[in-house]
Amino acid sequence: MGTSMHRATVGFALLLSTGAAAGAHAQNTDDPMPVEVRGGTASFDVDTNMPALSVHGKSSALEGRVRVRRGPEGPLLEQIEANLPVETLQTGLKLRDEHMRKYIFTTSDGQVPDVRFVADKATCAKASGNQSTCQLAGDLVIRGTARPFTIALKVTEDNGSYHASGDSVVKLSTYGIEKPSQLGVKTADEVKLRLDFTARPAPVATTGVSK
Repeated sequence: MGTSMHRATVGFALLLSTGAAAGAHAQNTDDPMPVEVRGGTASFDVDTNMPALSVHGKSSALEGRVRVRRGPEGPLLEQIEANLPVETLQTGLKLRDEHMRKYIFTTSDGQVPDVRFVADKATCAKASGNQSTCQLAGDLVIRGTARPFTIALKVTEDNGSYHASGDSVVKLSTYGIEKPSQLGVKTADEVKLRLDFTARPAPVATTGVSK
């Protein structure tokens, strides 16, 4: 009788420990995973007062970071940050690039701060399979001025990485920026933006062991 009781006690303890380990594992898989963007593409198109002329610009220096949590309806995004150095934006014409930086991105005290986007969180709705649509709403900072900004991203998950693309519109007047003009050519107020990037798991920081 004593031996049977002992075996039952050991078996019950093992069952409890196995359940606790499984619960801990489930909790860990629900923890937010940090991912980062390096070398993403940001491009823009803006019409001018000349019907056959528009201006196109592009940068492949978009960087960002976000924490991704898996949800039943799609990824849940937290602590979203993105950064784009202004000097990396190019239109294909050096003089036009200088004109753009001067009249659109330079502050009154001569600084040229990066374009930044920040948002606390965003929810995504699963479209089909590994594809989701994410509505991002936060602040877009241009020339040091933050204004509300929204963009819808189509996100495809592939082995822990997330490829995203989306379009939105920014009005220069929202930031108090006058429409630049040169040699009779004046741009429109609305600038069409497109983002295309891949977010991958951030590398785990390691610390060396001193001897």
